[in-house]
Amino acid sequence: MSKVADILKQYWGYDSFRTPQAEIIESVLSGKDTVALLPTGGGKSVCFQVPGMALEGMTLVISPLIALMKDQVDGLRRMGISAALISSGMPLQEIDRVLQQAMDGAYKFLYVAPERLHSEMFQLRLPRMNVSLLAVDEAHCISQWGYDFRPTYLEIPLIHQLLPRIPTIALTASATKMVQTDIIEKLELNQPAVFSKSFRRENLRYFVIKEENVEERILTICSRMQGTGIIYVRTRKLSTTVATLLLKKGFKAAAYHGGMPNSERDRVQKSWIENETRIIVATNAFGMGIDKPDVRFVLHYNLPFDLESYYQEAGRGGRDGKTALAIAFDNPIDIAEAKRWQAQKYPSWEQVQRHYTFLVNHFNLPNKGSVYLRVPFDIKRLAKESGESVLPFYNSVKLLDREGLLKLEEDKDDYGWMMIKARPRDVFSFKENHPEEGEVLDYALRTLGGEVYSVDMRFLPGHWAHRLGIQPEQMQAILGRLVAYKMIRYRPPQGTPMITFFEAKRRLVPQDINWDKYTFLRKQSDFRFQEILHYLHQTAVCRSLIIQHYFGEQAHEPCGKCDVCIGRHKTKVSDNDFQHIKGAVLTAVKSGTMTYREVLQSLGVGTPAQREKVLRYLIDKEIIQATTKGELKLSK
Repeated sequence: MSKVADILKQYWGYDSFRTPQAEIIESVLSGKDTVALLPTGGGKSVCFQVPGMALEGMTLVISPLIALMKDQVDGLRRMGISAALISSGMPLQEIDRVLQQAMDGAYKFLYVAPERLHSEMFQLRLPRMNVSLLAVDEAHCISQWGYDFRPTYLEIPLIHQLLPRIPTIALTASATKMVQTDIIEKLELNQPAVFSKSFRRENLRYFVIKEENVEERILTICSRMQGTGIIYVRTRKLSTTVATLLLKKGFKAAAYHGGMPNSERDRVQKSWIENETRIIVATNAFGMGIDKPDVRFVLHYNLPFDLESYYQEAGRGGRDGKTALAIAFDNPIDIAEAKRWQAQKYPSWEQVQRHYTFLVNHFNLPNKGSVYLRVPFDIKRLAKESGESVLPFYNSVKLLDREGLLKLEEDKDDYGWMMIKARPRDVFSFKENHPEEGEVLDYALRTLGGEVYSVDMRFLPGHWAHRLGIQPEQMQAILGRLVAYKMIRYRPPQGTPMITFFEAKRRLVPQDINWDKYTFLRKQSDFRFQEILHYLHQTAVCRSLIIQHYFGEQAHEPCGKCDVCIGRHKTKVSDNDFQHIKGAVLTAVKSGTMTYREVLQSLGVGTPAQREKVLRYLIDKEIIQATTKGELKLSK
């Protein structure tokens, strides 16, 4: 393992691996299929990036989010590691160039979205690449039992047919036992080594605060807490409202949401990471792939819809190992709103059919023949014109996207993409005859740092125009001429969400979108929503234990730091109450079929805190013990 330790030190600057990173990497390097279940902040990317550097060929990484891929590719490039990504917004000629260079051995890491596996261009080139490892990030997306099921992940086993001897590592931060089993089966892993780390975060203190005036309480917490923080909200509008309130009260704060242009999101994120901004108020668009170690508090103004999301978002606090607070607000108005949103997450069949019919008629799709139509997608305007509510309409479009009936691109990408094609000697002669274009070309070369060949560059055309003292329209014209002269390749900013239709309109029937599977997913979503409501409202069981039990850990030791544990420590139990509660507990566990939580909920004596205190005593004294299934029984 000395080689990988040297790699870790050289590129990442760490002297040692975290538990169980070294064991995971050793498994990967031995050629075994491997499953890594590491909590948020557990260093998952190191588990495939370090062995990827140690192996001779290239690592192919499947990842679901463009933003996550960009973050990781940018991070690898900053360390001097050759990496590239293929995203849906790239022109075909750029995708073709990246694939060609991957075949030529130009990259150590190639990131692709699972949708790319459908592409004939990709399938024909993949067998000609020297791929030594397949890494499946966010592997829970392959499981219909999970909270973020994506049907395109089911295509990943196709890679095993094209590259039959390539070992696979599947990674995720949040997977229940059922999801873990599903990952292994759906990815067709061969007797994989499974590594997991406890979901207990010892330095993270979970609190639930009942509060009607959430904004005032947030101001109080922010004024008392030191360090940087994240406040999660449900809507884009609320992120701006809360950030504005914080700014007015003198806090360095900023909003972050999916409706912002990419350049603005990048600016806000960079400002926060560099501690220029102290508090970021964000929707769930923020956080994936962010590794800021010194976050001292994560507040949830609004309730997320499942414990997986809450655990991941709260887990962005305290990654440096120091104490951090994770606070969720129990607000009746918000709970009612969350229930309304949950009810609209899965539109009825009649709604889906109605929304589809409106879309294909609105954009005048033909009744037959081949179709390729890519148009701007303004969800609010379309919903208003259709007379439908925005949320069900949007969720119908997302469903149609998942089932392949159309493609939705939500990214407001205001970056352009450029690559300089010309050789240095051609640049010099070109500038003599084209001074205006030459000035832009010179600026591009300076920005690229002299790297001329095979370098993709994201840039803001408007920002360049300002720097060069010309109008944006003039900049676009110059870039167009540079493309015509074959000096550069260029893709202009996309600017707005887009929707693409690939086929003529049809009479939609349930089989077109696998309605049975859709119904199953809706039931799973409702179950997960009820679980987080339970987490929010219960007052008897340690918060950390609830999370651990949810993910299948058979833990029984309370954290001693959450609001429930603190309340329990303050609880007095008289001798008389103790005997009454003890008798009720012993009666409850006689059958040996009840879990820790079920026992506490079944008792009708004492307060919730008193019941848990007595139950903990009986377990500590080994009067009661737990089976391998987590059920409590009397000790023999």
